[in-house]
Amino acid sequence: MSIHNFPHGVASFGSPVGVGRFSSPWATHFFVDGTYGGDSNDGKTPDQAYKTIQAAVTASTGGDIIYVRPKSYTLGTGFARYSEDVSVTLGGSGGSAATATNANKSIIGITQRGASATDFLGVRWIFATATPLTVDAPCLHVENIGFFVEAATYAINLRCNGATRTQEGTTGFSIYNCAIKGDGKLYANGGNELAIVNCRFQAKYDGTTGGIQLVGSTNQVARPIIKNCEFIGGNSYNMATAPIATAAPVYDLMIRDCYFSVVTDSGVYIDIAGTSNTGLVANCYFASADLSTTGIPGLVAGVSGCFAAGLYDDDGIDDMSA
Repeated sequence: MSIHNFPHGVASFGSPVGVGRFSSPWATHFFVDGTYGGDSNDGKTPDQAYKTIQAAVTASTGGDIIYVRPKSYTLGTGFARYSEDVSVTLGGSGGSAATATNANKSIIGITQRGASATDFLGVRWIFATATPLTVDAPCLHVENIGFFVEAATYAINLRCNGATRTQEGTTGFSIYNCAIKGDGKLYANGGNELAIVNCRFQAKYDGTTGGIQLVGSTNQVARPIIKNCEFIGGNSYNMATAPIATAAPVYDLMIRDCYFSVVTDSGVYIDIAGTSNTGLVANCYFASADLSTTGIPGLVAGVSGCFAAGLYDDDGIDDMSA
């Protein structure tokens, strides 16, 4: 098989680096090397890599790809971590009909692993003061990164301010093959076409749960997808509360093929709040003797408009009877 060459020094055997989004011939590729890079470099080749993720995010524009190299591995503690609070700004002036010049960027951690979400992928990222990643630009893609967010405000904060349109980070955001560990959650306020695919969410060491929180508020969450994800406890502790929580309005929610490994202390796995949600929870496994509606409150036709199909607990297929 021949080597496939990409602009600015990226090559792989037959396929682009990363599995969630292919490289674009119009993209500029930027490189981050937290050990050997320097933010005075131009970032466009591996030997001229930036030192920080923020430097690459700032230098890049819409559609560009950022590749992040793992730091060194220390026995007993694992891969060293990038310690940054990174902001992906909207770009442009904002407002209705304005062009978001930073739309459609990608941040991809380099790993030899396939689609196996773990915090040992290679690239590890911890917050500096509050939140590792705050997103205002639409259609950001994140892949192959382990987020360490014990005591963080959020793991990833996707911001949207509705019709004002100076924040639209919830629109088209996707995250593939990542691990989020701790009580900092992936938080989305409104948005459209959010995709969370093949990720692992692990509670804090004491069981305090982060997970995913989708808040409709005045900005509805439309057509979010949570697929092939795992939700596990912290060390020997169960998850304290529901790892997926929504607050209406959430429209056409799709949660499918997910695995919930332990009983939560609250007895709730997916907390669907409010009466104006719609969607489907399907083909998921829950570590519960009897899931019923206590495990997923709000999942009853006529109450929220959401439905269940093919859900499994320790007794087998659960009919979600009240």
